[in-house]
This record gives sequence, structure tokens and C-alpha cells, in this order.
Amino acid sequence: MLAGVPFPVPVTPASVARTGASPVVLGAAGAGALLALVAGSSLVGIILVALLMWIVSGGVLLAVRHGRPPRARIDPFAISEPWRRFVKDSLTARNRFDDARRTTRPGPLRDRLDDLRRPIDAGVEECWRVAQQAQVVSDARKRLDAPALRRRLASLEASGNEPAAAAVRAQLGSVERLDGVISDTTDRLEVLEARLTEAVARAIEVAALAGHDDDLVGLGSDVEDVVDELEALRLALTETSGPPRDP
Repeated sequence: MLAGVPFPVPVTPASVARTGASPVVLGAAGAGALLALVAGSSLVGIILVALLMWIVSGGVLLAVRHGRPPRARIDPFAISEPWRRFVKDSLTARNRFDDARRTTRPGPLRDRLDDLRRPIDAGVEECWRVAQQAQVVSDARKRLDAPALRRRLASLEASGNEPAAAAVRAQLGSVERLDGVISDTTDRLEVLEARLTEAVARAIEVAALAGHDDDLVGLGSDVEDVVDELEALRLALTETSGPPRDP
């Protein structure tokens, strides 16, 4: 741990060695030594400052790489289709990514895969939140019996009871709006989950072919864009249905 904060992802000697040899950490140590030299410090002082900067920057980098919060508990079977399918597919993609990451040799490529874990986790967890909220909307829609409402409307119109008929039309308007929200959410979530899975597939391909870490440049940004769009979708659903209930 660092400053009393535990690392949810275990820190191994190999990860410490990679962090110590990181250009970021070495650059920080070099910058500290240069500042000490400019300040007129003795050789011992320069070495001590460089060592201190190396330790501090290395600790910070380890915290960034390993100090990730525990994964949220995700239960696809707590929700119904089609939302369950999207959650299951995103979980499967993440598990495949983790398998590829674990079997990749230590080095720059493994480091890049480690960095990708956070946005992929965020994407899967946001997909789960969207699915939960979509389930709330679906449940609300099921409570409105559209065929029964149409039959009642026809009867009220035939009897000339316009005030009651207007109230029933308003309920049918709610049915149509909820149907539209569910359809739009299904389409958007399908696209976003596919984009997340595609990014994972690209990472797995690079790892399997022992490619260069540069081959993964930009992939993290792509996944973060998906996470942002998933969050926006969830917020839109929240405005439609109110806060999600616990499954």
C-alpha cells in the first residue's frame, strides 16, 4: 500500500521493477537531480534528491496503475431481456481481455494493457447501470395495458364522455413515449456495447500477435468515448423514469 491506501490489484516485484524503469519515473528523478545541481547542492544532496523523486514518482505511478477501486457487483440475471444480453456480452468481453492481459509478458505492451483495464471496467459498469435504468423503464411500461386502454377509449368515445376519454388518451400517450424510449435505448445500447466489445477485440488481437504498445495508442480514448456516451444515455433514462431501484 501507499500512505495507508491498499492496492486492490496486487503489486508484484515485476510491476515494481517496470514502474522503477518507467520513463516517467526516471525523468522525475533526473529533473530532481538537475534542480539540486542548479541549487548548488553537494553530490550527496543531488543523489538524495534524485532518489527521493524516483521513490515518490514511482509510488504515485504504482497507485495510479494498481489503486483501482473494486469492481462493482454485476448480476445480469437481476434484469430481463434485452438488457441482460448487453450486460452478459460486455462481461464476456472484459473476461477475455483480462485473460489476454494476464498472459502477456511484462513490458510496454503489458503496461499499456494494464492502463486499458480502467476504462474497460468503467465501460462494463456503465453498461450495467444503463441496463438497470432501462429495466425500470420496461417495468413501468408493463404496468400500462395498452390494449385495455384502447378498448376503454373506444367505449368512452362512443358514449360521448370526452373528459374521461381525454384522460385515457393521455395514458396512451405515455405508452407511446415509453415504447419510443425503450426502442431508442435498445438501439443505442446495442451500438455502444458493440463498440466496447470491438475495442476489447482489438486489444486482444494486439496481445495475441505480440504487437507493439503503439498499436494500442488511442484505444483508451475510444473506450472512454463509449463510457461518456453510456453515461449520457443513463442520465437521459433517469430523467424519463426517476432513480433506479435496487434489483
